Amino acid sequence: MDKSRIIELLRKDMMGEQQAIIQYLNHAYAMEEGALPAEVEAIAREEMYHLDWLADQITELGGDPAMEREPVDFSPGTASQQMLRNVNLEQVAIDQYREHIALIDDEKVRRLLARILHDELVHQEQFRDLAAEAAAEQGGEDGADAEAVGEASTAPPERLQALLNEGIRHEYSVVLQYLYHSFVAEDCEAAEELQNAAINEMQHLGWLAEHLAEEGGQPDFTHDDLVLTRDPITNLEADIAVENMVTKMYTSQAPEVDDEGLKKLLTRIRDQEMYHEAVFTDLLVEAQEAVEAEQAPPAKPEDDTPRSIPSVGSLKDCQDH
Repeated sequence: MDKSRIIELLRKDMMGEQQAIIQYLNHAYAMEEGALPAEVEAIAREEMYHLDWLADQITELGGDPAMEREPVDFSPGTASQQMLRNVNLEQVAIDQYREHIALIDDEKVRRLLARILHDELVHQEQFRDLAAEAAAEQGGEDGADAEAVGEASTAPPERLQALLNEGIRHEYSVVLQYLYHSFVAEDCEAAEELQNAAINEMQHLGWLAEHLAEEGGQPDFTHDDLVLTRDPITNLEADIAVENMVTKMYTSQAPEVDDEGLKKLLTRIRDQEMYHEAVFTDLLVEAQEAVEAEQAPPAKPEDDTPRSIPSVGSLKDCQDH
């Protein structure tokens, strides 16, 4: 099988992983604090590892990671019903990974997919157990009298829902953008800083989505337009611009909020966004200097020993960033 076909299959796997991440997080954010949502979030984090591994394999093969996703089921249901939906979603993933393992003849890729498949089989069993536990707590297998997850009796004020969802859409967008930029980065330091920022933005996403769910609203897991290129300077300039924009957004939102806890949360997120902008600015300067050094004519050596300046592409010797 040629590389382009393998990349196509791996991109489809990435889309399924992101679908699972968002579905599981949506369920966890909508639940009251406790063991169940914590276990669901733990499974979502393992799916994030899969997303990262697949992206690294795709870029190693010369392809572009997929940042779109398969459709997510956002319908409400009791906790046990949601866990059973997750059981079904894991079956889709299991079937797909088995199919791709059978099709692909690259042993390294097959080994990676088999590793992920093992996790998915474990996840499916975990969701079955969680469904049974939730049904028992609800007082019956159908959970007919239990409050539906994702279906609140009262909705939050319209402006509050709009304000929180504006932040959620932003955070989801930059998580995807920063992850992509980290996947294609040639410099290890830049890749690590971008992934650190994406992890922090995922925290922001969780804080805002949980607050909205507690108020009775449904988080809006859609994203804005993404800047997805392989040029580090273009990417960092876009990252700085979006951080500058969102800093202004959170600064303007905070005075609107009466809830002191939410006001402090928005201010905390705003301050962390300002930190990201500063980090990205430093990375941009380093990237520009690296390009200038690469383009500059080589200095005449003082002796006969050949000298060379490492290119931007040679700075990165790591896949697991």
